[in-house]
Amino acid sequence: MANLEDLEEQKVELINDLLATATVIEELWNYHPDNPEKKDVVAEYNQLLKIQGDIENEIKSLGV
Repeated sequence: MANLEDLEEQKVELINDLLATATVIEELWNYHPDNPEKKDVVAEYNQLLKIQGDIENEIKSLGV
């Protein structure tokens, strides 16, 4: 039988899992077809590619 400490640790892990799941659901809702204010996936993807390139260039410019 699990002791109280083990049960509390399991509860914390489950709460963390629940929060992580809620975060993913919230993010996916931004692109869901039923969302009347949905984001354009292609535009968001292209914006992230630009940000990625900018960050990579900044890292290269550090010269370290």
